[in-house]
Amino acid sequence: MKTTVLETDRLLLRQWKEQDIPIFAEINSDPVVMEFFPALLDKQESDAMAQKCKLLISQRGWGFWAVEIKQSGAIHWSHRLA
Repeated sequence: MKTTVLETDRLLLRQWKEQDIPIFAEINSDPVVMEFFPALLDKQESDAMAQKCKLLISQRGWGFWAVEIKQSGAIHWSHRLA
């Protein structure tokens, strides 16, 4: 199945890459980022969620994409967005 990629002037919404997964785990363990979620996720829980997101995109062609800042190529998950 073809995977959909969405693009704006500033952002690229795309399938997950392996290098996104540790960054995603950092977000899910940050109390400020996760303030309104039921609980923080440990690395194992976060990794499982990332793999599930990746699998669903592969199966359906869309889903909970990774968001990349086009200018830098970085995945910016910080609550301190500039």
